[in-house]
Amino acid sequence: MKLPISQTEFLCEYWQKKPLLLPQALPGFTSPLSANELAGFAMEAFVESRIIAKCRGAWTQQQGPFCAEDFHREDEWTLLVQGMDQWHEGVSALRSHLDFLPRWRFDDIMISYAVEGAGVGPHFDRYDVFLLQADGCREWRIGHHCGEDTPLIEANGLTLIPEFDPCDTYLLSPGDILYVPPGIAHWGIARGESLTFSLGFRAPSIADLLARRVDNLLEQLATTSLLEDIPDMLPARPGEITVEHIRNAKDALANACDALDDDRWFGEIVTRNHRTHTDDVSDSTLPLTGPFVRLSGSARVAWTSRKQHLNVFINGETFIVPSSAIQNLEALCRQEAVALASLTDSDDELLSALKEMGALEDCDR
Repeated sequence: MKLPISQTEFLCEYWQKKPLLLPQALPGFTSPLSANELAGFAMEAFVESRIIAKCRGAWTQQQGPFCAEDFHREDEWTLLVQGMDQWHEGVSALRSHLDFLPRWRFDDIMISYAVEGAGVGPHFDRYDVFLLQADGCREWRIGHHCGEDTPLIEANGLTLIPEFDPCDTYLLSPGDILYVPPGIAHWGIARGESLTFSLGFRAPSIADLLARRVDNLLEQLATTSLLEDIPDMLPARPGEITVEHIRNAKDALANACDALDDDRWFGEIVTRNHRTHTDDVSDSTLPLTGPFVRLSGSARVAWTSRKQHLNVFINGETFIVPSSAIQNLEALCRQEAVALASLTDSDDELLSALKEMGALEDCDR
């Protein structure tokens, strides 16, 4: 991806701070799928899709799967299909253009098709998004930062904000990208038929992180462990809980966390795939024939280096793998093809873990 500034400057001055237009970030870009193909995916039960429309000033939302008749409409409508990087190889390949960002922060690629004048209304998101124009043109109106005091409009399952006077307006053509950080008001309007790819980066909630860390500690903490009283405890008044009692309890919890915390909870949280379903029809569970394999579109993989091994996190589960697997592991995380024989001969533990989680698929070199 072609940035108008350095990656360091982007991360320091724009990432999670303010929008940035990346004109012709992907020069000569051609959409890897058509609007008709997108509609075909939206007709499948295993794909998350919806149609947002505006008719006579009223917003409506309809959940998929859809049939062909649903796309014959007279109103201003937009089809949105989530997680297309799981289902289409060409879409999945787009993730590699943002490798300078933490891969574990990546959420999915949503694709939206909109007719002339359509959009999903003025709103703001709680995640970072790179809006890649794939086909046609779309106008983006950028507003101010939104917060807890921003008025919200609830309409048929949609959460919108009042129409706003834009601070900036951009007209994106194929290959252009607009970066929008969390909390920034924005409003996209199709100028003619338009196809836009939204590459989203989502951060886990503090509540989820805390819950998983506590669960991880409770799994290791002996049930016989008891709170010890304050050394040289002084007499207390009847029924009183003193500041020293509370401080002692907090210190005991902090000491237990430091002693037992192995940091696995973080990798398990950020690799959970909330869009994986038990009726997943992908080919990831089929036998691997090689000669080359890569991570499947639905696989979320991250790792941490320990002293004598690697903790590998795959779709929310932890696996212990020898440090010697690092070369193949890094290549897979870069979405590169890896020889199946290389995994079989030298990194059997890594291969077994990836196969167990259905995280590999056959591919061409």
